[in-house]
Amino acid sequence: MKLTTPMIKAFAHIAHGVSTIESLARAEHKSLNRITEIVQDLGKEGFIVKKRNPRLKGSRLSIEVASTIHAVKLRNIMIEYSSIHFEEILADSKILFLAAVCEDWMDIPTATRLSKISRYAIDRYRPRLKNRGVIIRQKNLYKVNELAWHSLKEFLIAYKNYSQLNGIVQWKYQDDILLEVDRENLIQGTVTGLADYDRYGVQVGTVTFLCALPKREVSKEELFVHSLFEIDDPRTLHLALTFYLKNKLAYKKIMQFAMKYSKYTLFKRFVTLLKAKEDKVRLEGLPTFDRKDFIRIAHMYGVYDVP
Repeated sequence: MKLTTPMIKAFAHIAHGVSTIESLARAEHKSLNRITEIVQDLGKEGFIVKKRNPRLKGSRLSIEVASTIHAVKLRNIMIEYSSIHFEEILADSKILFLAAVCEDWMDIPTATRLSKISRYAIDRYRPRLKNRGVIIRQKNLYKVNELAWHSLKEFLIAYKNYSQLNGIVQWKYQDDILLEVDRENLIQGTVTGLADYDRYGVQVGTVTFLCALPKREVSKEELFVHSLFEIDDPRTLHLALTFYLKNKLAYKKIMQFAMKYSKYTLFKRFVTLLKAKEDKVRLEGLPTFDRKDFIRIAHMYGVYDVP
């Protein structure tokens, strides 16, 4: 992710109809060479496209907002809130911090590790973002204020997850990616999640594969958090609960990965199911928990000490 002040200002002009290098240079009072560099950066990030137009003078290139999801969402935000200087909110390392906390609650140490931004830099602009209502705080946790800035949150998620890889991006931050594919020949990096449960004693038949990129060793704690992206029915929920208990996963270790992958809230809800006494429980973001079926599956894998 790269979004500098010059890039944001140039994109704002393009979003409002400026369509040539020459007119953009005049609007920004910059040289053609400098504007060309800025436009190239916007193109690399999927914000704009350049098209040949023989009817134009000069470079004969027209510039348009790209059809990528994040480009369209940023254009719409800039048009809807035309009086806001978005470079004050999004430029440089601020985009990296906001992308880290755009989906769920996260503490500052996790945000600094993920974004590679210094604590000093985050502490410098964090109060201003909070005062503008862009982020909200709950004890020592922060996230983007989706009630006040819902469209901004959608843009941040779309930009953070922007990729041209074959497959479905379940989560992405810079070069760290969780990619879902449906064919073995499309597998990249390290297979993780449900498809790799059998390495730790719980066999799951899957029709898709979750891949962690770049290729690396994945601990059982991180593998478990990856599997939370794949829980979509009672069966996979009960298998995940079984995996958690069978491998005696430590809550604190899991929570570190849950924050990184924006699964903090979901994991908190997941854990409450282990204390549930009701026969069936439905929590937001999770399939219906059926206690009898969960116990049946847990016993299949030698887990008898069910809370």
